Amino acid sequence: MNKPPPPPPPRPPPLPVRARPPQHALPAPSADGIMSTRAKMSLADIALQLRDEQLQARVVHYKADLETSPELDAVTAAVVAELKALQKAAGVETPSAPPPADRAQVEIELISSLKHRLGRLFRAGELTGTVERKVGEASKRFARIFFESELCERIRGTSGEQKTMRFGVQALYLVLARNHEFLERQLESFEYQSPEELEDAKGRLEEITKELRNAFLSATMPELNALVKWLNELLRSFFTVELPPAVGELAWEVVKEARLADAKARAGYKIGAEAFPRFRATFERKFLQRLVGFVEDGMLERVRAKGAEFRAETLRFVADPQIFTDVCELVCDAIYDYLYNDGFLDLPSDWRARLVQAA
Repeated sequence: MNKPPPPPPPRPPPLPVRARPPQHALPAPSADGIMSTRAKMSLADIALQLRDEQLQARVVHYKADLETSPELDAVTAAVVAELKALQKAAGVETPSAPPPADRAQVEIELISSLKHRLGRLFRAGELTGTVERKVGEASKRFARIFFESELCERIRGTSGEQKTMRFGVQALYLVLARNHEFLERQLESFEYQSPEELEDAKGRLEEITKELRNAFLSATMPELNALVKWLNELLRSFFTVELPPAVGELAWEVVKEARLADAKARAGYKIGAEAFPRFRATFERKFLQRLVGFVEDGMLERVRAKGAEFRAETLRFVADPQIFTDVCELVCDAIYDYLYNDGFLDLPSDWRARLVQAA
């Protein structure tokens, strides 16, 4: 049996943009694997909150690398002032702003344009290359979250409920992992003929712990493989069956609720950088509400159908908001990139720089 790849190191904790709800407040399926509409909407809200936290952490990290330059700002202001003086001396007037467009017409154009572009990205019966790549990346992230969840001592999504050990190797791994620092101190308490022998002892401890971890994760592979297969099926169905007929409604809701027609674009009907935060927040909320409602129901239905083959713990895992946050991040970032390249969306400079760095 092939060993699973070791899980990557945990992500750094997100910045406290908004207080994350305590674990006991997370929405969860009932004991028989049913999740109410209210619980699914709450799950979508929490997934969006996690997305906001991660975005804030990344943008702050990016901006921390920048240094302000008052000298450069002063030079820029001087150049602009000089150009204006030259224009005035030459009798050239600064172009006046175009007359305000009819708000209702702007709104209609924005809805029509957004619907048309989303329709090209999400096609009925056909998964576009961009979306297909994101579905593949989502599966990899799902596997990572699963491994992280399995390696924890407590059930993910609860206030601290202890896991029932399914395998002896699982219990042994957790004992070594829990007492890793203590065992290293015990090794350091001995006298060694050379420092290399201490390093050898520590290396062997690491190797034993890693072998136990991989042996345990290998035992969980059948369950993971089934979950990944179902997630792939549901995401493909969502993007080719569920979402394509709804892009018009989605465009209408986003333009209306984000008040995009209030931001007057200078050239044509498009979404300016100043309106992007409202557009993003509304678009992702509507996207997640549809995604969670469709995928969560499908995952729970499949887990329920397997009966005793899956644990109650697995029901809680498939309701982990981080799963949907990751899908939202992957797909929505690709949507913004697509709309930007198509000339329909202006992205703030720091956002665009972050996308380029992550590519």
